This record gives sequence, C-alpha cells and structure tokens, in this order.
Amino acid sequence: MGINSVYLFIFGVVFISFAVQMGFAIKCWECRSDSDPKCSDPFDNSTLSITDCRQVEPKEHLPGVRATMCRKIRQKVHGEWRYFRSCAFMGEPGIEGDERFCLMRSGTYNIFMEYCTCNSKDGCNSAAQYTPHLLYILGVSILSFIFNCLF
Repeated sequence: MGINSVYLFIFGVVFISFAVQMGFAIKCWECRSDSDPKCSDPFDNSTLSITDCRQVEPKEHLPGVRATMCRKIRQKVHGEWRYFRSCAFMGEPGIEGDERFCLMRSGTYNIFMEYCTCNSKDGCNSAAQYTPHLLYILGVSILSFIFNCLF
C-alpha cells in the first residue's frame, strides 16, 4: 500500500465521519403557535423542553415508520401566521437534501404554507432558515486542500 493510498484512505474515513448524519436519535422542538406564542418566529424555546423523537408514538396510518427528522411548518391562513414544530415521520430534509430550502405552497383564499424538514442536528427545527453546519464546511475545505496538495 503506497503513501498516496494511505492518505486517500484517511481522507475517505474523515470525510465519511463528517458526512454521515444520525437520523434515528434526533431531538426536535414540539409546539404550536396557536397555543404557545413563543413557538412563532423569532422562536423562543426558553419554556419548552426538547422531545426525543424515539419516544414519539408511531402514527396509526404509518405502521412501522419512526420519526427520524424534525419539521417546521409556517402557514398563513386568511392573513394569520401559524407555526408548528414537531418530529417528522416522512419527507426529505430540505429540498434534495439541502436543509437551507423549504417546500412552499400557495393556494386560493389567501393561503400560504412553508414546510421545512431537517435532521442535521438536535433542535434543527428552531431556526427561521437553515444553514450548513460550519464544522462540516471547514472539514471538507481542509480535506480538499490536503487532497489537492498530495495529488
């Protein structure tokens, strides 16, 4: 095994350790702004406790499916904004895996909905807009630099 192969192997192990996300042990904020105004944006979690999604009861209409993501729903119905934060059973984090983007839908009669899902870290459904994890970006940048210097 040559020196380049060793560096390539180390690069692969480090990259995978940054890229792999834990989806089965996520904790999410659970609240509704219609019963708790602190649930809206800007989000105030000072009186909430975070929920371990492993403890959330499975849905009757989704047998065998567990909650592995967080979600935030922001909707405007007849001029009134409502926010819902909870564990999510289905969906894809962000759009095509990019958590910075949410699905948006508009309807008739002044109805708008934004649906965001994430699984990058515990409590990821707290922010108004999601950003990539700084450590991940830094790690990939450093590893790319090292890889380019070696080859």
